[in-house]
Amino acid sequence: MKSFGPHHPAPPQRAMGATPLDGLPADAPADARDALLRSCLEAAPVGIAMFDREMRCLAASRRFQEIHGITGEALVGRYHDDVFATVPRRWREAHARCLGGATERCDADRYEVPGRPPVWIRWEIRPWHEPGGAIGGIVLFTEDVTDTMVREAELRRWADTFENAAFGITVTDASTNTIAFANKARAAMVGLDVAEVCGSHVLDGYPDEERARIAALLAEGDRTGRVIFDTVFLHRDGATLPVQLDITSVRNADGSVRYRIATALDITDRQLAERARRESEAEARRYGDLLRTMIDTMAEAVLMIDADGRTLFANKACRAMFGDRDDIGSPAWQTVYRRFRPDGTTPYPAEETPISRARRGESFDDLEMICRRTTGERELHIVASGRSIRNDAGRHEAAVIVYRDVSELFEKTVAAQRSAELFEKTIASIPDAFLVTDENRNFLHLNPACKTLLGIDGSQSLDDWERSYAIFQPDGTTEVPHDERPLRRVLRGEPIDATELVLREVATGRDLALSLTARPILDGDGAVRGAVLLYHDLSKSKHIERQLRQGQKMDAIGQLTGGVAHDFNNILTAITCTIEILAKGVADRPHLATIARIIDQAARRGADLTRQLLAFARRQPLDPRPTDINGLMSDTARLLRPTLGEHIELATSLADGLWPAMVDASQLSTAVINLAVNSRDAMPDGGKLTIETANVTLDETYAETNPDARPGDFVMIAVSDTGSGIPKAIRDKVFEPFFTTKDVGRGTGLGLSMVYGFIRQSGGHVKLYSEEGQGTSIKLYLPRIVESEEGDEDAPAVDTMTGGDETILVVEDDDLVRRNVITLLEDLGYTAFAARSGPEALKLLDEGKEFALLFTDVIMPGGMNGRELAAEVLRRRPDVKVLYTSGYAEDAIVHHGRLDPDVTLLNKPYRKADLARKVREALAGPAVPGAAARKKRRRTTNHPPAE
Repeated sequence: MKSFGPHHPAPPQRAMGATPLDGLPADAPADARDALLRSCLEAAPVGIAMFDREMRCLAASRRFQEIHGITGEALVGRYHDDVFATVPRRWREAHARCLGGATERCDADRYEVPGRPPVWIRWEIRPWHEPGGAIGGIVLFTEDVTDTMVREAELRRWADTFENAAFGITVTDASTNTIAFANKARAAMVGLDVAEVCGSHVLDGYPDEERARIAALLAEGDRTGRVIFDTVFLHRDGATLPVQLDITSVRNADGSVRYRIATALDITDRQLAERARRESEAEARRYGDLLRTMIDTMAEAVLMIDADGRTLFANKACRAMFGDRDDIGSPAWQTVYRRFRPDGTTPYPAEETPISRARRGESFDDLEMICRRTTGERELHIVASGRSIRNDAGRHEAAVIVYRDVSELFEKTVAAQRSAELFEKTIASIPDAFLVTDENRNFLHLNPACKTLLGIDGSQSLDDWERSYAIFQPDGTTEVPHDERPLRRVLRGEPIDATELVLREVATGRDLALSLTARPILDGDGAVRGAVLLYHDLSKSKHIERQLRQGQKMDAIGQLTGGVAHDFNNILTAITCTIEILAKGVADRPHLATIARIIDQAARRGADLTRQLLAFARRQPLDPRPTDINGLMSDTARLLRPTLGEHIELATSLADGLWPAMVDASQLSTAVINLAVNSRDAMPDGGKLTIETANVTLDETYAETNPDARPGDFVMIAVSDTGSGIPKAIRDKVFEPFFTTKDVGRGTGLGLSMVYGFIRQSGGHVKLYSEEGQGTSIKLYLPRIVESEEGDEDAPAVDTMTGGDETILVVEDDDLVRRNVITLLEDLGYTAFAARSGPEALKLLDEGKEFALLFTDVIMPGGMNGRELAAEVLRRRPDVKVLYTSGYAEDAIVHHGRLDPDVTLLNKPYRKADLARKVREALAGPAVPGAAARKKRRRTTNHPPAE
């Protein structure tokens, strides 16, 4: 049974050196890998198709589509049942078994192709596995064996004819003179079974006195090709049977006799002999036809010509190759072709062509030439062998020429050479160091990356190169033992898969982080004959990994910081709401009034601290507007001049045509001031501070090495100084909250963290550059505005200290804050009642409670936040107004750093005046969400900030 061989999809770490694809790294260019894969598929001698577990086609060769009658259609991406709706049920069952891990094949299966005659195919189905070992789908191999089946059927019909013939037939192996085949009639003539005749010597069936003559006649037949004579067979019981034998010798291509075909006729009496003669003649004619048929079915082109070059016989393959005409070999026919040497350019001498040599009676083997029709059709790359046929006198009478069309083989050879060249170029182009050694540690192949990455150029020995490096484990401190070095392990036969190691150059101490994949090269006996090693530089990926870890740490700190600030805001809200009442009550008692002011000042400082914490956590509500960055930087620079002092030179470099940006101008100005103050502190003896703006486009390459950045157009603001610089050891920590290098009492450690959080919340990116002793530059990248949207005019201002007599529903989960809010609202003249959660507020609504304003916290327990509560209240009572409050802004009301347009928000902590103003603003605003006053909005080129 023919097998198509094992097929496994290549995992990321696979045996190397086996195919052109094995040398490719996991991050090799996709177009190179696809081209190689397609070349492999199309060069295969059988049809190949790959399906996933849902039987969706992943790849299919043109040969597979031609065999299955679907040429001209796109097969990749389509489901098997959609394309092959009429396949037998047993095939689908075989697919299911193979998806379960089985391998199935069939040597001959009838396949009905709609609109075409049925074909016979040989098929095999194998599962393919994903890198983790799971079955990912199946691979189908198919081969059209219709011609083979037809020939085999024809041969079986002839074999049946031979076996059931009325006369004896044997086929004798000429090299051993043993009978290889005998039919029943032949065995019956000597009283034996067919099995007893087969394998016996050709002379065993004759009387002793006849054997010498028979041997001579056989020799004559081998010389002449055929001999007919009368003789007798010796029956098992001792009787003899007169027979007439017709023996034909069939030759090999070199002229030696391969086997003899003998027919035996019983000529017991003259009548029978005459009848037998006539039958023998008929059989002989049929045999001649059989021989003709057999030659006609040969894949090689067979041409027989006489000494004058006239065509005596040309089989079908010959006519298919050279044209269906009767004068193949004639001078007229030879003018149809131009003949060249195998190089395709040197003309083939006319006197050396196969026809010319055959006419002269020469025998020849494997003459290679290229034939091109003068009409410009496809050229033939052929190999010819010829034999002279001579008469008894030894005179040349005819010749047989056998032509083999090797065009496809030649094309495959050329394709293989091109594939090898492509593979060589691919290996040379990959950034990974690819090297091959023999078992004696000699370099056999080095790609250019070996020089750039490892410093290997082939001029030094492998041992010298190894001595120039110390090899460590990934930790960079544990040295790899000498006998466990990678090359020594591979040459012992051990494979290595994506093993990380550190090479430290002995001369310079420079470390090189690498990933190594290696495989031993084995010969047919399994002995190690060399090794293939692939070194991948991990420097870039290690850098990105460090940046990702830093970003994750900053996000985690932000989550913690935001939560602390939220809870602290609730506490401060209770203090700020209460202190005003307390201060009013002790206004006539100076000592207590002073204490009240101290408490008020502490609360204000606490509120500033929470705002900074929320800025770092990216949870402060921003008010972004289209901003002229150059104008804002000019104003900020004027504010900075008295702050920096005379020992600091302040310079600005503002780009012309600077793009506008959507940003909270106040927060951006504060951020730049924070950076400037830090720069001032880094230049105690004086220096230069520069504020710079520019239009910048960040590309994919930059984004790959800076995980928190996105490709696109940005407005860049750089604050640079000539100060002491930031030590490398602490550069990754400078944006963390509460981290400071200043003396105790000189800073909170929140300045840079606030800048970082604000820029990230605004959809931007922060990049720090610093060199010790040279200075520091911090660049802020803000997304460019590309489109404007006009909105409604701002809502009218309201009196900030006006109260009222409306009824307000307060929803707040913090008891202390809730009691203080009720007290303040009642002090302002309002009627207020409260609920602890959203569900409790809806229950009051269901009980018929009437109110004009819903004053709700955003983040609450009970499974319903403030935005969801407001939506449900407005669905039931559309005329109710809504005022939100929160210690920090959540996505429920703030998206991408800005408040939703239909939201009125009072930030915690707040005072009585803030509460009074926001309540009146909310009650004066529109009733329907979405109709609230909107400010001008702008859309940026980049995605929303990553949280």
